[in-house]
Amino acid sequence: MAGTEQRELLRISLCPAFGEAYGRNNTIEKREIPMREAYKQLRHYLQELDWVGSGLVYEGPLQGFQFLWQEEGVLWAPEGEMETAKKMLLTIGEMKSRTTCEIGENHVFVEHFGMSPRLVILGGGHISLSLVKLGKLLGFHVTVVDDRGEFANLQRFPEADCVLCGDFAQVFEEIPDLPANYYVVVTRGHQADEQCVRQILRRKYAYVGMIGSKNKVAKTKEALYKSGFRPAEVEAIHAPIGLKIGAVTPEEIAVCIAAEIIQEKNKVPVETIEDAVLDALCEDAGSTMALIVAKSGSAPREAGARMAVKDNEILAGTIGGGAVEHAAMIYGSQMPKHHIQRDVQEFVLRKEEGAKLGMVCGGSNLVYFESN
Repeated sequence: MAGTEQRELLRISLCPAFGEAYGRNNTIEKREIPMREAYKQLRHYLQELDWVGSGLVYEGPLQGFQFLWQEEGVLWAPEGEMETAKKMLLTIGEMKSRTTCEIGENHVFVEHFGMSPRLVILGGGHISLSLVKLGKLLGFHVTVVDDRGEFANLQRFPEADCVLCGDFAQVFEEIPDLPANYYVVVTRGHQADEQCVRQILRRKYAYVGMIGSKNKVAKTKEALYKSGFRPAEVEAIHAPIGLKIGAVTPEEIAVCIAAEIIQEKNKVPVETIEDAVLDALCEDAGSTMALIVAKSGSAPREAGARMAVKDNEILAGTIGGGAVEHAAMIYGSQMPKHHIQRDVQEFVLRKEEGAKLGMVCGGSNLVYFESN
């Protein structure tokens, strides 16, 4: 942390609570900005936009000030603070995600958020059995859809988050229309594939891929053109689906589909926030967020890792496990009881101390805490 000496391992040094010494026009002004309001707004915008930027003052006179932005400008700022947000955006607008900067006396943490990715598999056949497992392994919320009950049930897909059985013409009403949806069309027949693609192209999506031979793909695209879809819309379909790695078996085809999805997802460098963490920060009164804003050495988690804690328990998320996470959980849980809303703590791990925590070379994490 700039301007301060390193602290001993796990020792806590409190920063002034936000608002105690903030002066404007030679007056002391206490400003309460509820954290959950910012995260409610973040959740709202992630339903509509590919990504949302966040600027959070983690240390300085404006500690706790947070605003949301996109390419067009500021999306949201606390009431009465729009001009402050606009001025800060001039500095952070071109910054990479999970980086920090100083604006005057304020230290700002910058993040670019995308919604947690959601894999929607249309068709419950053999490929889908493996693809569901890969999707969960990669951190996707997974939905499986089929119009046959024997192929659309939780017994067949126990790892799936949601299984829907219904006519492909109607079932889309039950699928949230989100920009982070990755659609994989692997139904049992050409007509159902085309029916699904027609509906997907009228929705928000991050990816759409369709299985099939080159001949089948060409016929489907021709039918879509005749139906009035624009070339850019039709050519956005990944078909035949998957990276060309010579896949033959259903398991191999699932791997090549997952690989292509990873490739597309990582073209846009945004961070995701777990649904459970976001829910806790939005709704759970009395919870505290612990957020890593800077890291050095071999600390286990990068900047941007966060968790929500309450009553000496982790509600959701992680900042790396071990003694550091445990100490952060205990301290964050105690903050509301001591009427501390915001704080910064640095965990410094010397080599011998780091070895005890599994950090070969030692390191440090700077953690920002804020209570709801």
